[in-house]
Amino acid sequence: MREFGEIFPGIHYTERPGAYGLLCEDGGRLAVIETSFGRFLPGGGLDPGEDALTGLAREIMEEIGYLLLSAELAGQAAQYHWSEFYQMHFKKIGSFYRITATTAPAPTLQEDHSLIWLKPDEATKSLSQEFQRYAVGAFL
Repeated sequence: MREFGEIFPGIHYTERPGAYGLLCEDGGRLAVIETSFGRFLPGGGLDPGEDALTGLAREIMEEIGYLLLSAELAGQAAQYHWSEFYQMHFKKIGSFYRITATTAPAPTLQEDHSLIWLKPDEATKSLSQEFQRYAVGAFL
C-alpha cells in the first residue's frame, strides 16, 4: 500500500480506516466534494463497528445525496495527516472503490458540502489530500 504525508518522529498517529468513492458521470467527469476545508472524494472515516461498504454508502448519502448501487474495490492508500477538526494526527487508511450511484429521492446533505464534477486530470490537481490524488490516477 502506498503511503503519503510526512511522518514526524515521536508523534502518535491514530489509524483511521475510511472508504472513498470514484464516481464518474457519463461524460467521464469525477464526483468531488467541495468544502471550506478543500476538495475531497466522496467518502470518509468509518464509524466504530462499521464495515467499508456500509460506511461508504452512509458517506455518499450524507455528502452528495446519492444512493450507492454498486462498489468494486480498486485499491488502498494511506495518508499521514494532522486534522484541524479533531486536533489529532491520523494515519488515514483509505479503501478506494469504483462505484455507481443514483440520486436519492430526498437527499439531506451535510452543510458546507457541494458536489462538483471534474475531469480526472483536474481532480488530481485540485484534491486536497495526496492519497486521494494518487487514487484517481492509479485506480480510476
